[in-house]
Amino acid sequence: MEIMEFCGKVKKNLALYAGEGVNVSIKETVKNNGVVLHGIMVTEKGRNVSPNIYLDGLYETYEKGGTFGGVMEEVYHIYEESRLEGNMDIGFFLDYGIMKDRVVYKLISYENNRELLGQVPHIRFLDMAVTFYCHVPKAGMESATILVYNSHLNVWNITEERLLKDAGKNTPRILPPRLLSIEEMMQEIFVRDTCGKKDDRSGDGGLFSAAGDGNGLKSKMYVLGNREKLFGAAVLLYEGVLERIADTFGCGFYVLPSSIHEVILVPEGKGEDAFGLWKMVCEINATQVEPEDVLTNSVYHFSGKNRKLEKIF
Repeated sequence: MEIMEFCGKVKKNLALYAGEGVNVSIKETVKNNGVVLHGIMVTEKGRNVSPNIYLDGLYETYEKGGTFGGVMEEVYHIYEESRLEGNMDIGFFLDYGIMKDRVVYKLISYENNRELLGQVPHIRFLDMAVTFYCHVPKAGMESATILVYNSHLNVWNITEERLLKDAGKNTPRILPPRLLSIEEMMQEIFVRDTCGKKDDRSGDGGLFSAAGDGNGLKSKMYVLGNREKLFGAAVLLYEGVLERIADTFGCGFYVLPSSIHEVILVPEGKGEDAFGLWKMVCEINATQVEPEDVLTNSVYHFSGKNRKLEKIF
C-alpha cells in the first residue's frame, strides 16, 4: 500500500469515528530541509484550531507488519488528545504590538532550505540561517509555533532588523539556555524512559554547573540547548553564552550540530581530529537524526582567544 492510499484509508475511518460536523482531509506539509510529511487535518465546525495528525511513522509501522486496527487506535488517541475545547485566540498574531513579546528565532540549514528562505525573513549566519516564529504559550496543548513569513512583515509594517532585535531579547527569556554533560544527558534520558519523569532544571542559574567542579572538566562532551528542547541550536546566538562557556571550560571548544534542537560541545585539549568529528556528525545525521531535524553536517570552533565562532569543516 502506498502512503497516499494509506492516508485515504485512515481519513475514511477517522471521519466515521469523528462523526458529523467534522471535516477530515489529507494534508502534505513541507518541513525543515524540504522534508514532506503526510498527515490528516481535522476541522471541527465552530473551531478555529485544526489538529494535524502526521501519519508517516504509523505508515512505516504498518509496512513493517503492524495491524491497521492498531494504527487506527493510535490515530483515535492522538485525535482525542489534540482536541481543544472552544477556540484559540489567534487575534494577537495580527497585532505586532502584542506579537513583539512572543517572536523568537531558530537556526536552520541555509543550503537545504533555499526555497523556504525565499518566503520568510531570515539572516545568514555562517552556513545556517536565522528564521523567526511566534512561540505560543501552552493553552491546553503543547507549545505551538507559527512561522513568520515575509507577508507578515507587510501586515505588521516592520523591518527584518526590528524582528531580529525583538527576537534577540525574547528568545533567551522564553527559552533559557541549558548545558549538560553527555553523561547527565544520558542519565536524564534513562530516567525519562524508565520512570516517566522530566528534568526540571532550567534558567541561567544552573547553566554552567555541569561543566566542572573546580578540579577541571568532568566530561569530554556537553549538550547545549534550551529548557523546552525546542530549536535549542539557536542558543549559539545568545549574547555572551559561548564566551561564558569558554571561560568556564578554560579553553575553546568545537561545536557539533546534533540537530536543530541541540548542539554538542567538545572542549579543546583532548587530541580532537576535526575530520574525525566531521565524519561523526555526518554519520549521526544520516542514521540517528530525523531528516527534518538535521541542522548541518559542518563542524564549528569557538576560540577562547578571539571569541569567535567559525566553521572549520
